[in-house]
Amino acid sequence: MTFSIMVSTEIRHTQLSRLVDALRDLVGTLEQDDSCQWTPHFRRCLAHAEELLSTGFTQEQLAELSTSVTHCYGGMGSFSDYAPGRFEPSTGRYAGIPGTENFDTFAGATYERAVDLRVVDQR
Repeated sequence: MTFSIMVSTEIRHTQLSRLVDALRDLVGTLEQDDSCQWTPHFRRCLAHAEELLSTGFTQEQLAELSTSVTHCYGGMGSFSDYAPGRFEPSTGRYAGIPGTENFDTFAGATYERAVDLRVVDQR
């Protein structure tokens, strides 16, 4: 027997708002790295989330958004492998990019808030 936990629209709206905030923080950080290949993906996710927030949403749309946000976090060559940095020829090393100090916090919050939008089943 399967029981679905139903989450109110008001709670989902709050969760979606929190995801939008996290995506804004993440995109703002990624934009500090001109060569970041992930910026366009997260900009699209942010635009989609903002659209759902303003026009309304179904649980299916939230689940699709969640998957769009989280699918790039696993595996080799994934977003999880990205670290904002620039090669400094004068030192021969990579250095952090100013304005990206909170990258890990923002990336983690974005993932967690996207997962929050999924329906949880209990078996």
